[in-house]
Amino acid sequence: MIPGVARLTVRVALCFAGWCLVLMAGVSMAEERVALVIGNARYPSAPLRNPIHDASAIAERLRGLGFAVDLKADVTQRDMTRAISHFGRQLKNGSVGLFYYAGHGMQVKGRNFLIPVDADITTEASVRSEAVDLDLLLEQLGPARLSVVILDACRNNPFEGKFRSASGSGLAQVDAPKGTIIAYATAPGKVASDGEGSHGVYTSALLAALDAPGLKVEEVFKHVRINVARATASLQVPWESSSLTGDFFFRPGQTGDQRRQADLQKALEEESAKREREAAVLRAELESLRAQITMLKTPPKDAIAAVAPPMAPASKSEPAPTKEQANLALKANVASASGTAAKGSTEWDNARALLSKSRGTLTLSKALAILLGVESKEGIDYLLAAERTIKAWPYYSAFALGVNPSGGMPWGRSYGQRTRLFAEEDALRVCEQVHGPGTCVVVAVDGELHEDKLVEISRRLGKTEMSVVRKRFLEKGPK
Repeated sequence: MIPGVARLTVRVALCFAGWCLVLMAGVSMAEERVALVIGNARYPSAPLRNPIHDASAIAERLRGLGFAVDLKADVTQRDMTRAISHFGRQLKNGSVGLFYYAGHGMQVKGRNFLIPVDADITTEASVRSEAVDLDLLLEQLGPARLSVVILDACRNNPFEGKFRSASGSGLAQVDAPKGTIIAYATAPGKVASDGEGSHGVYTSALLAALDAPGLKVEEVFKHVRINVARATASLQVPWESSSLTGDFFFRPGQTGDQRRQADLQKALEEESAKREREAAVLRAELESLRAQITMLKTPPKDAIAAVAPPMAPASKSEPAPTKEQANLALKANVASASGTAAKGSTEWDNARALLSKSRGTLTLSKALAILLGVESKEGIDYLLAAERTIKAWPYYSAFALGVNPSGGMPWGRSYGQRTRLFAEEDALRVCEQVHGPGTCVVVAVDGELHEDKLVEISRRLGKTEMSVVRKRFLEKGPK
């Protein structure tokens, strides 16, 4: 990002009918943002705990908000004066300037002074020569469209005890120049706590408020005031002097269009996450279905033993059966136990037997996988996805299957109907439109399988090889 220029980019993906269009809206705030941040803590006679930490944290936060930041720590009077002059030269017409100071500050006869670390202050008169007059800073802000001055400089000041006149503690009230807001860590004439933690009470509240989007600069300092007063039981109440004539947002909020785009982006992300969860469920169902089909197609050893008792020894008058004869007898017994004729057994006979064994536990995808002998990952994935699509059809829906004269499996679907009867009639009409009435039956209504109807269809199959029917259905099925 270009220093001093805040930029926000919004990326939105708009999806419709399976096509996604990525929209990128670049919102650029062309105003230049410049900041000078100073933290003074290493005073020989009155060191402070937190100004360096405070200044560093504020500088980092401002950089994240698009400011070009000049950070100074423990500066002398000469260096502070030079930094303020350089800050003024950086401000251009239309720019936003921000000055933050943490350290000792004091007032003398209504004028505010910031104390450098090398100040040797013994009298009120020496303040003017040893410290930096706040007016010097305010004079530099002229070119800026808007200026923010933050003074966390109202800490207990050991220098004030050397003065004869009662100048008062803390800083004096100053009228902000046009287009400027001056924020004080506490009310005029009061003192603020340096804080016991890693940051002063005021700066801690300020760091939090700067993160809030959509707040005008005045609202930011209102939040700071509320939180500081709450944290100190109202012993410290921040205060501002403002003559702003325009709005300023440290972190702009979203416009109506941006909010709608953000809502759309959120909805798309939620839909993507939902699809990922559904995919995980499908994979789990796939593994479960494979295992069930494998178990159904492989008779357990005890079942084989039950239908194939040991061969009785041959009598002396008849020869013992050969190995081939014994295997044929075993196959016949297994086929008989599966409800399949021993003679003339076909793939369709085996599929019907598996369907009969699975009644009461069938789903549409499982039933079709058994009926068509689908075992590949791709095939079962297809059937599971098709079943999920059928269940998602709106209003009343129906799915019909049939058998045509050549042994194929025509199908028909209907959804969005006002009644169940309309859905069933329409699905039958679509399924039977080529081969006439009586060739199809409704096997699923509103996504729920009718097992008896699908078994009825299975009894009609057998004239065409299963592999042919399977291929045709998977290529042109319901998905």
